Amino acid sequence: MTGPDVVYGEPLHGVAVIEVPADLAPLLAEAHRRLRGRPAGVHTGDGVVADPPPPPERWLAPPDEVVEALRAAERPAVLAGPGVVLDDAVPGLHALAAAGSLGVLNTWGAKGVFDWRSRHHLATVGLQALDFARGGLADADLIVATGVDPREAQADWRLAPVVEVAPAMLGPLAEAWGRPRHEITVPPLRADLARVTQAGWAVEAGPLPPTRVTRHYGEVLGATGVVAADPGVAGYWVARTFPTSGLGGALVPADPAAAGFAIACVIVAGLFDRARPVLAVVDELGEVHERLLEVAGRLGLPVPVEVWRPDGDALDAPAHRRRLERLVAGGGWSSLATDPRQLDEMVAVAGPIVAWTT
Repeated sequence: MTGPDVVYGEPLHGVAVIEVPADLAPLLAEAHRRLRGRPAGVHTGDGVVADPPPPPERWLAPPDEVVEALRAAERPAVLAGPGVVLDDAVPGLHALAAAGSLGVLNTWGAKGVFDWRSRHHLATVGLQALDFARGGLADADLIVATGVDPREAQADWRLAPVVEVAPAMLGPLAEAWGRPRHEITVPPLRADLARVTQAGWAVEAGPLPPTRVTRHYGEVLGATGVVAADPGVAGYWVARTFPTSGLGGALVPADPAAAGFAIACVIVAGLFDRARPVLAVVDELGEVHERLLEVAGRLGLPVPVEVWRPDGDALDAPAHRRRLERLVAGGGWSSLATDPRQLDEMVAVAGPIVAWTT
């Protein structure tokens, strides 16, 4: 272990910095970025490693060619990535979607830009090979891409002509272009994912389908809670099926090597609001997880962790719900076995999982 770094962002309960081992600092800084919508600075005793960047530009006038491309399009679609969240441009995205009666696909780093019940929300994409095609981009005659992280869009999404719009340009573009309100076509992906997801909701016997488990997460954590997952099986299901009603409710990293991200999120969330319901979901508890739990212990933060693994407890629905309530309330960890057969149904809908493959 190298010497301590300090991670800081906003004052944390009157303390501007927290000290953590150097190799854990990036995980906590990324958790801060995802939870707070802006980066934390990371310093070492030898000097600044990374300071928060300056605030993003808030207003960028759209080029004439972008406006003209939208005016000429009959079937435009929008693909939004995490840059929209980091640049605080969600209001601009809402304005553009309303101005043009546009459906929006979001990659998982932008999960929550629309409530899952909004007519503008089409699906969370980027997780499986056919997400973009079955999500409607293959049927579009123009794709407006904004804030996209290529790590969350590894499958080919350029299935029609593309205009790339900076997040700060979304609001101005909504003022420069619009069209009469009309019905938004729901792509096959959304309907098929909903069918598989909702079938899992009805299962009572253990081992539970993953979508019954993520539904319990939403019920227990509520509208203000946070579920964070490491990349992997559990991360896929949280990113795919956790019902979000706002930003920051479900956090899963783009980096395939970000083991420990989920617990880092719980730590950062606890530093800002100890009353906020939180849960970390992982496929295993390794060395990095144990070290993060030690950090949480030094800070006096309880960390609830559910570990998905084949030899975990095959609880039925009422037993899992009761145990989850105790876990979120008091911290600690428990293991859970889920039914792997539901993944085959998801693959039949949207192809192989491509998230975190490179």
